Amino acid sequence: MRVDPERWLRDLPALLGPQREVITGLLNEARKDSRIRLFVVGCSIGRGAADALSDVDALYGVAEPRWQEAIADSADLVRRVAPLIDLYQATLQPTSPDSHAYQHTFAQYASGVQIDLVVAVAREQQARRPDWIVLHDPDESVSDAAKLVAPSEDEVRGWTYACLVHLSACAKYLTRGSLWEARTQLDLARTELWRVWAVAQHVPDPQFGLTAVLDATDRALPSNIDATVAPLSRVPMRSAALACLDMLEETWPRAASAILAHDVGAPPLVAWVRAQLVAVAT
Repeated sequence: MRVDPERWLRDLPALLGPQREVITGLLNEARKDSRIRLFVVGCSIGRGAADALSDVDALYGVAEPRWQEAIADSADLVRRVAPLIDLYQATLQPTSPDSHAYQHTFAQYASGVQIDLVVAVAREQQARRPDWIVLHDPDESVSDAAKLVAPSEDEVRGWTYACLVHLSACAKYLTRGSLWEARTQLDLARTELWRVWAVAQHVPDPQFGLTAVLDATDRALPSNIDATVAPLSRVPMRSAALACLDMLEETWPRAASAILAHDVGAPPLVAWVRAQLVAVAT
């Protein structure tokens, strides 16, 4: 959304006062720095779903010829915004041939506010994400229409198979008696299950899993999700893993129909993993 920055900041709820201070500081820095061609705030604050504990998730788009220079200066910029406790920065390499490296900064301010700031190369034309609040865009590079990006078939299949692989590993570790490893695999399986459920429920940004589902307050939560949680004990974890598998098998057809034009049955691996879990000694 393209907004009047001062009015938008003024209209933030009082409980977001510390976040307002940080966003204002980041905006002022963007306005002073000709290298910064874009500043947006997104995620929970951008969606209007933030509370007093919400992070500030933000993006700076920087002119490409000056990107290296800008990321070298970004730590000092973050320190100027407000009194700082600590920060951590990393430069992440591109994941596709048509993308660029970008810098990620995590910072903890003394006010309690945390920020996740991405410094990326600015594009000449930028599709707007639905949760974006555009606060600085002197080149008017961001389109007015939000771009809704649906997950690909490969992504949804990947989440489904990752869930199954983690449940298979859970069965293996339960059989060995390695309960901590089994518990870790169960938790990882549930993480992937939330993504598949989000697809089935047509929740925006399903890659964020549980967070996306909770943000979609108009969508139902799975009625039996509590059954996928278990204490550090073999029998309850086996039951929880089977509940997770049941939910995945039930959800997959709806998730598949959301991305495919034809019916697709459950992956054969479902039956194999079920047999593994059933075979765990109790």
